[in-house]
Amino acid sequence: MDERTLCGRARALGLSRRWRDASGRMHHVGDDSLRHLLRVLQKEEAALCDAPLLPSLVVTEVDRPTPLPLGVLRGTGSFRLELENGGSVEGFLHPRDEKSCTLPAVTLPGYHRLYLRDAMTTLAVAPARCCSVAMRAGRPDPRLWGVAAQIYGLRMPRDGGIGNFGAVESLAQQAAAQGADALALSPVHAMFAATSGQYSPYSPSSRLFLNVLLADPQCIFCAHDITMAMHAQKDTVDQLSHLQDAVLIDWPLAAQARLRLFRWLYDRMIAPAPPAAMTEFITAGGETLRHHAIFEALHAQETRKGPHGGNWRMWPPALRCPDSEEVRNFARLHAADVAFHGFLQWMAATSLRRACEGARGAGMKIGLIMDMAVGVDPGGSQCWAQHEQFLTGLSIGAPPDMLSPSGQNWGLTSFSPIGLRHHGYDAFIQTLRAGFSHGGGLRIDHVMGLQRLWIIPEGGSPMDGAYLAFPGGDLMRLIALESMRHDAVVVGEDLGTVAPSFRRDARRHALMGMSVLWFQRDVDGAFIPPCEWTAGSVAMTSTHDLPTVAGWWLGTDLDWRERLQQAAPRQRQRTTIRTQRQTDRKALWSALIAARGMGHFPLPPVTPEGASLVVDAAAHFIGTSAAELAILPLEDALGLVEQPNLPGTVDGHPNWRRRYPPSTHPLLSRPDVSHRLALLRKGRDVI
Repeated sequence: MDERTLCGRARALGLSRRWRDASGRMHHVGDDSLRHLLRVLQKEEAALCDAPLLPSLVVTEVDRPTPLPLGVLRGTGSFRLELENGGSVEGFLHPRDEKSCTLPAVTLPGYHRLYLRDAMTTLAVAPARCCSVAMRAGRPDPRLWGVAAQIYGLRMPRDGGIGNFGAVESLAQQAAAQGADALALSPVHAMFAATSGQYSPYSPSSRLFLNVLLADPQCIFCAHDITMAMHAQKDTVDQLSHLQDAVLIDWPLAAQARLRLFRWLYDRMIAPAPPAAMTEFITAGGETLRHHAIFEALHAQETRKGPHGGNWRMWPPALRCPDSEEVRNFARLHAADVAFHGFLQWMAATSLRRACEGARGAGMKIGLIMDMAVGVDPGGSQCWAQHEQFLTGLSIGAPPDMLSPSGQNWGLTSFSPIGLRHHGYDAFIQTLRAGFSHGGGLRIDHVMGLQRLWIIPEGGSPMDGAYLAFPGGDLMRLIALESMRHDAVVVGEDLGTVAPSFRRDARRHALMGMSVLWFQRDVDGAFIPPCEWTAGSVAMTSTHDLPTVAGWWLGTDLDWRERLQQAAPRQRQRTTIRTQRQTDRKALWSALIAARGMGHFPLPPVTPEGASLVVDAAAHFIGTSAAELAILPLEDALGLVEQPNLPGTVDGHPNWRRRYPPSTHPLLSRPDVSHRLALLRKGRDVI
């Protein structure tokens, strides 16, 4: 393939030959990289080459004419639109240009059936904007606030070492009692029951189902039954007690103990006479839930055979297709195991629904804000069942930048633009509905991926990657449609290099961005006054991937990076980093005291006591921001030093393992925590 043909094919499939980094420099993707990526994309295109003239789903927006292929305009060009509410509309298509015609504007949002002379499609008509904070607040100028928590880190009596949805309900009610209207959570996606060593919430098996380890058995079983289950297993009581008291989660040990407990309860209390509610849940879940349950049982069987069993693409060919006769036979022979995984999903969904209802019932105007990971493990359940709609054979990540000179490969895959269009965006819509189904909001990780993603050949370096374009307009409209149908706000994690056009489009659809304290700085390094922060965003002190306020003030994040050799190796450069941090401390403190109207106030020392003063001021600072919603991470509410996750390492830092400190009374009732929440609430009252 010569260079001209190579570039033409790349453009046709949405691959960018050039890209601009955060500093504005232009880079070119090499020919070899393009060829590797094209091989995978062209294979997808060939497998789905029989695309109909009219797609199975056409996405549009209310009050806007919809372009359609000119080929559908035959005879009189008449159409009939059967509306979702039972009504219908009839009319005529109008020629637009030599390639397309136009369907007149539709005023009712929803999924409608469009009938033409020789074709039929679903017309997804989206509202102009997502559900907003103002809609949830019931007033035009909302100034709501909330907290954010890592679910696994929460503590409850007899939790066995991993936080659960019962703890979420308790935390939501505590926060609501102090005036909070939202509780943002870490992802709750389904993981791998058979390989509990895979526990990063951002590397799920499926975004359609729940992490069953977060299920609270008390939503189904009485305390007596749970106690019986614990005592029925040798050494379980002592083991669970030890796990519960630990500072860090031992995921393999805690997960195995929890699943044994769940299996005992299922076999003796559920399997003999399944509750009607569970039967209804499994029936409603249909083939999608059944495929996931079968995958979990199959994955366990294949994993026991050896290290390659964890990846379904290494399974015997007949087991790689969920609809094969061999898979159906497996499901029949292992019906009890398949049913157990269906039960686990029901218990998880029941306990999460109770947490959601608890948050709303306590008075939260938004309630739980769920988190949707940017991708899935390519060896997981969702890719196995929907592989035609995913970029099988490619990984996603980030290009080289100043923070990661070699780029990032996240070991995940995501939707295929070709596959999504061919299947009417089915996998994307299912994923949105799963995310919206329980909460009052949804945070979308790396939301820029709606427009483009950095894709990498499987096994390749991030530097071998390129940007792949996605149908961002259609995806944003579908988000707006599902947001309104679920009455839920949408937050997009838009940190990093973002095209100006993306933020403009996101604002138009009321898709909120994130204003994080560390990045709210001008070109001279001064921290931007909170009154100038973007109104249509969520104000936060930090995120799970960034230092806590106390950790930043004390330089704990710098200590970790030096320990893991992520910092500059030479002492002179380390000294420069430390000197720069001190300069940054002065800049931050200047902004914090200005927001509190304190005039001159001495710079706090770099000590735990000094850090506590800074955390207090930061809580008030984000409260006074112009953002409609301010979120304080629980790590900062508690004044913790360590952050949940340190990107760039797997085992060097205890990522996703930290538990919140034990407390003799409700966590948010601690005097220091109540004080910070009061400062945040006071900031929200400032207009």
